[in-house]
Amino acid sequence: MSASPPKQAVAGGAGPFSGFEFMLALRYLRARRQQAGVTLVAVISFVGIMLAVTALIAVMSIMNGFRHELLTRLLGAQPHVYVQLPHDMNAQTSDLADAIAALPGVRQAGPVTLGQALVTSARGQAAFAQVNGVRASDFVNFDIVTGEGGVREAGGGIIYGSAEGFGEGRHGGDIIVIGTAMAARLGVTAGDEVTLVTPRGAQTALGVAPRSKTYLVGGVLTVGVQDLDAILVYMPIEQAALFFNRSSAGDYIDVRLTHPDAPETVMNRINAMAPPGTVVFDWRAENAAFWNALQVERIAMRLILSIIVAIAALNIISGVVMLVKNKTRDIAVLRTMGATRGAVMRIFLISGAAIGSFGTACGIVLGLLFVAFIGPIQDAIALTTGVNIFDPTVYKLYRLPARVDWAEVVFVSAWGFAMALLATLLPSWRAGRIDPVEALRNE
Repeated sequence: MSASPPKQAVAGGAGPFSGFEFMLALRYLRARRQQAGVTLVAVISFVGIMLAVTALIAVMSIMNGFRHELLTRLLGAQPHVYVQLPHDMNAQTSDLADAIAALPGVRQAGPVTLGQALVTSARGQAAFAQVNGVRASDFVNFDIVTGEGGVREAGGGIIYGSAEGFGEGRHGGDIIVIGTAMAARLGVTAGDEVTLVTPRGAQTALGVAPRSKTYLVGGVLTVGVQDLDAILVYMPIEQAALFFNRSSAGDYIDVRLTHPDAPETVMNRINAMAPPGTVVFDWRAENAAFWNALQVERIAMRLILSIIVAIAALNIISGVVMLVKNKTRDIAVLRTMGATRGAVMRIFLISGAAIGSFGTACGIVLGLLFVAFIGPIQDAIALTTGVNIFDPTVYKLYRLPARVDWAEVVFVSAWGFAMALLATLLPSWRAGRIDPVEALRNE
């Protein structure tokens, strides 16, 4: 009784992407001395993809770092969502703010009285100020006061004095908090007095008379954005209403969110509960030009660097074409031994994909190492060239910011592998189409 044939033989040989195909593919990459040109092209392809992927991860991480720093500083000083009631319903502002604060995804919400004033010091210096009248309970929970939400990491917060005593006393008291750039311009610090002057004073028989009052600087804070540090003044809302001759209900509601990047859900809930005519918009609408510039720049850089990765992957075509030409006789022998066209195609497909996969993997590792050690790298370049490549007096940051976005890493991995696979597809297909008879005859 004869033995039954193995199952693999009955099924028509080894299945697709079997160990046999991987063994031949990797063996072909280790070319002999007379085929050193294939190895050189493979090395060039590998290095090209590796450097392109490294550049893509490094640049996107630096852009993510800048985006995080800018948004952290910006959102630490301004509302995430603005809610403005119709003028005849202004008295409902405080009640609506309390209702909004109870919504899921809302960290805090409170009324704000906004006004402009001229600030002067005893030294005779003057500065324009945007005065924000806020409730003391809201102010002490702002990110720029608590240092939460990455504000402290971005260099923000109260750096002189404190928020102690803010909002205490008759009509909210006389303690205010000002920005660092304003304090420097006025030549004052925590504990000094400044005088605020506004044209929106008391109504007299001769018209509206300007109003001035002296306040005590309780704290000096920084948002990390010099333009904001030069104009910001925080005052208790009761005092702001009295000083600017406004309603104590506030001009609008300042809403701070747990996830300011996605305010749509909270905005829809606010619109559903707010009176008709209420205007609701988020920080992106308030800073539309800035936000759009960030988005366009991010998309453009990703597109440009992705094209560079694709160009680097095209080098694989040259390597696989040379490999197929050198292995024409081997292909003919494999075909006469029973290898299918698909098997031959997969062997060379694996060879090219291996170059792209290894190059992409090494590029990701180098990119992550670059981001992890960006500080020492910056110091080494500055020490070698003698030039501070990232001047903190210009950029207001002491380190080149870089943050790894793992979604970007996954995209880079998939893109690098896909480009390597596509570049290998055509020469691998042509290898599978080689006629073994003609190949052996030419040999």
